Amino acid sequence: MKTEVDIREPEEAGEPNTRRGRRVTILVLVLSGIVGALWVVGPIVYAGRDDPTAIDSGPVRKAALAGCTQLRADLAAVPNTMSVGARAETENRAVEQLVGRVRALGPDVLARDQPVERWLGDWELIVATRRRAVQEGKRFSTPIAGGAPVNIRMFELIRSGLGKCDVPEQLLVPEPGARN
Repeated sequence: MKTEVDIREPEEAGEPNTRRGRRVTILVLVLSGIVGALWVVGPIVYAGRDDPTAIDSGPVRKAALAGCTQLRADLAAVPNTMSVGARAETENRAVEQLVGRVRALGPDVLARDQPVERWLGDWELIVATRRRAVQEGKRFSTPIAGGAPVNIRMFELIRSGLGKCDVPEQLLVPEPGARN
């Protein structure tokens, strides 16, 4: 019976594993360095850039949230004893107060958050369409813009923390001012 014996020195037998271990270590260090650099540099490079698909400016979000909270309170406080037309107009004025509150930030602040003008315009479109429906004695239907109801487009802009700014259902009923 023949036995084969490894005649290499012990250091030579372990050398390929050492080289491979060094390469893996260097690769991990390089990748960690790249990720760390991106972590530090990324916010500096992308800070101040506006997301055109969301209302993300701090001052605008704060004003919108306060306005939407007030809108919901104002809508809940509209008395049942009012006529349907008067109720509709009171609801419309509550929306106009929300829009006015956000617009009060000024054009410079609003310009830093691209979609806010479209969002405010959609609120104004809902109010104008509701008023026209009441004046003409017709049923209200949610305006369509860009192939979708404006309230859907508006909801897409307010994601992440502005859920109170979703259009309240009572503003979308076919007969403005009617109680649900």
